[in-house]
Amino acid sequence: MSETWKATPSRVVYRRFDPGESLVAGLDAFARSEGIRSAIITSCIGSLSTLRLRNLCERDGDRSEFQWHNIGGILEIVSAEGYVQPLPDGEIRTHIHIVTARPSGELVGGHCDDGVILTGAFMYLQVLEHDEDAG
Repeated sequence: MSETWKATPSRVVYRRFDPGESLVAGLDAFARSEGIRSAIITSCIGSLSTLRLRNLCERDGDRSEFQWHNIGGILEIVSAEGYVQPLPDGEIRTHIHIVTARPSGELVGGHCDDGVILTGAFMYLQVLEHDEDAG
């Protein structure tokens, strides 16, 4: 069963990530500290020293199999998209998909399980307000 809901854009917020920071944990901590329960990543660029991907490699009925890839070296963040999502228990979930480029220009990406910032990263979030948030 699919879930649908309506949301209204409220504000755009900016977050700069420092060298050595985790992209995923940093986004999660930022959302919590700012009281953000729902948002869309509209832009993210920067660089990573390590990237851990968890990519879907097989799907059979209700069973999914994933492959984890640990990638090291200089990686430029070409694109990242994802969201902060409210959960029924009042918690939030942060979720990022990412495309990075090696110095050669070769692209690698997928579901970002974690990434460590190399020189910095810059993210913009479009914060959303849900009907139940307004009441």
